[in-house]
Amino acid sequence: MEAFHTSQEARQAHDGNMSAAATAVCHSIELANRVVYQLSQDQGQYKGMGSTAAVSYLNGDTLITANVGDSRIYLIRKGTMEQLSRDHTLLAEQMRKNPNWDPNLSSMPIKHILVRAVGIQEDVQADVYEMQPLPGDLFLMCSDGLTDMLSDEEIHKLVVEGGALDEICNKLVQMANERGGLDNVTVLLFFLRKEEKGFVKRLFGSW
Repeated sequence: MEAFHTSQEARQAHDGNMSAAATAVCHSIELANRVVYQLSQDQGQYKGMGSTAAVSYLNGDTLITANVGDSRIYLIRKGTMEQLSRDHTLLAEQMRKNPNWDPNLSSMPIKHILVRAVGIQEDVQADVYEMQPLPGDLFLMCSDGLTDMLSDEEIHKLVVEGGALDEICNKLVQMANERGGLDNVTVLLFFLRKEEKGFVKRLFGSW
């Protein structure tokens, strides 16, 4: 990503709707997608492999988030929790088209069917979001192994109870495993604080 960000290609590929840094994030995900896709085409044992992607990139005083798939990014601010990422599952697509649709009426389980993933198709489009964070903002990045086991309300309650961030991550993973742990669970928490030279990202916990 750093190489792309400073290249002539980045200046030529700059999207007027996004900053140069956000464009670099998107193109880096696209490059990763092409590498994984090509490998899956060239080597039979890798055929069909793919991955979700969740990215947070601090550029000056702007935080850029991007995602493909159903790994999520949340913002916890002043007692509220907001999902910044957008789920790319068949269920989420159906719910966006018809908010009143009842997934229980479906003849097949569609919760985990991804409509976008890194490496599944030759091209992929990430959803990107740029924001100006505030000092004290807390960000949670996690795989669906957490959100399948715990509701947003349960996650939020545990995070705002406080404590060291690595301890909070550990508690979230432990609770997901106690609920059945049907998938691997990845959790990362970080917050931003204001210093003289701008925002400094502090990574305190990940499991």
